[in-house]
Amino acid sequence: MNLPDGLLPTSWLLVSHLVFALLLVGLIRLAPWRNLRARPDLALVFAGFLAGVVLLWTVRAGIPQNPGLNLHLLGATILTLAFGWPLALLGLITVLLLTTLMGLSGWQTFSLNALLLAGVPVLVAAAVHQFVYRKLPNHPFIYIFLSAFLGGALTMGALAAASGAVLTLSGTYGMDALVREYLRYFPLLMFPEAFLTGGVLSILVVYRPEWVVTFDDETYINGK
Repeated sequence: MNLPDGLLPTSWLLVSHLVFALLLVGLIRLAPWRNLRARPDLALVFAGFLAGVVLLWTVRAGIPQNPGLNLHLLGATILTLAFGWPLALLGLITVLLLTTLMGLSGWQTFSLNALLLAGVPVLVAAAVHQFVYRKLPNHPFIYIFLSAFLGGALTMGALAAASGAVLTLSGTYGMDALVREYLRYFPLLMFPEAFLTGGVLSILVVYRPEWVVTFDDETYINGK
């Protein structure tokens, strides 16, 4: 994660810049800015959550001899379920901007980092929640254990697959080195990511359900 400059071929960076620019334009148009302006309390909560995710991203493990192969928790599923995928994407891009300013990742690879660390996890978290919401009974325990807990674990697994594919296909690392120094550690992160996500969402839906855009009492509690 958090790929530094000078690691990947220029062609990969150019393509990532183009894809990221298109994504950013769409996000700016889709983000629910009116909701944030109408509810200053929600905007403040959103900022607080972003500060927490910045902390998660700065606490990392890795070996200096293997640039780009560092590990940290994501918090992507929490943002996706609490604020919706457009704001979650913009929020994680903001987190990446702040951590890049801290010198924890490269500016030339900013677009690719954004696609991997924000785009992939948010896409997976949103897809898992939509599947659970449409195919399974709308019950609080199903929401917590599948949309939140399982969703958090799957976002980490998806990031492992996506980043491993980029580093392998670009010729940056061989598969043996990736498995030995990077990919085999992701299962160790999947449970804490799931536990953190499930724990935070459990607290929110009990005490502050109005802060969770994907959860409402009428759907999940009334009549159950």
